[in-house]
Amino acid sequence: MTAIFAVTSEPLVVFTSNVFAILGMRVLYSLLVGIVSKFSLLKYALGSILVLVGLKMAWLNEAFGGTFPISWSLAVIAVILTSSLLVEIMPREMATLPSPLPWKALLDSS
Repeated sequence: MTAIFAVTSEPLVVFTSNVFAILGMRVLYSLLVGIVSKFSLLKYALGSILVLVGLKMAWLNEAFGGTFPISWSLAVIAVILTSSLLVEIMPREMATLPSPLPWKALLDSS
């Protein structure tokens, strides 16, 4: 049973909300497939986020009196995604930087 039934019992609203939710998930999945092929660490970050969601549902809500702070959840998710993307991007950026020592290129070419 979907959560839309808590808002309305109108069949057209229920049907269209479910259709748009499925279409949105399909687009999001296509986007993730394209991004995961470029960032190899992103799949581990998404797995970590799923573990966080599981812990939040099973244990953290009970530990925090029934409501785990949403701001903490969003902060942890942002840190996980940002750190995985930065760790992936930084070596690429460092490899494309020119050498700080111009004479080193002359030594390497000989």
